[in-house]
Amino acid sequence: MDNRALTAAILEASQRSGAEIFSGNGVKAIWREGNRCAGLVLQNEKVEAKWTVIAAGCFSATIDGIAQYAPVRPAKGQMVALRADDLKIDRVLWSEKIYLVSRNDGRIVAGATVEHAGFDKRVTAGGIEKILSAAIELAPSLASARIEETWAGLRPDSPDHLPILGPTDIDGLVMATGHFRSGILLTPITARLIREWITEQRVNVDWDRFSPLRFQSAATDAARHAPA
Repeated sequence: MDNRALTAAILEASQRSGAEIFSGNGVKAIWREGNRCAGLVLQNEKVEAKWTVIAAGCFSATIDGIAQYAPVRPAKGQMVALRADDLKIDRVLWSEKIYLVSRNDGRIVAGATVEHAGFDKRVTAGGIEKILSAAIELAPSLASARIEETWAGLRPDSPDHLPILGPTDIDGLVMATGHFRSGILLTPITARLIREWITEQRVNVDWDRFSPLRFQSAATDAARHAPA
């Protein structure tokens, strides 16, 4: 799955469906009225909504009022795109160190590191060296491959490495973040569950273990067992 192509397709589909995009206008906080979330506070305005879904990835916890429900932190992942004339991969290859994925344009994507380095997206020599050495170990013919692109992304990592999905104890506020390394793969089921909750107030699978309220429960338990 090409995550870049999917993101562009989702954006275009949203616009065709009538969604309003506030590009370049970052979210500062949730707009709270009593125990209800009335929408979002942007840089220069407020956006009112019956339902507010926080799906801001690793930036979710930076939105005022969200950290207690989605205490995510960025997990940096560096990637390399290779092109090899004498190697064809028709499935995902895995090792304990790396995975290799082929793209429709002939590139082979190799990745990825897991680094907790804040919001730093810089590509480093050490990170790329780890990827390339592991890639060549898995597929030796990649030693002669051309490097076409390098980049880094930031994954949303939750304290227990599990997704954060579902309603909070604030009416109208729903979480959809914390997918860590599986965000693009879990997009369809996440969208379905959030849609079911908003439209029907129920879901067809048990998602209690992913509840945003589990972090409050963990904090309460820790305080209860702390030494006096």
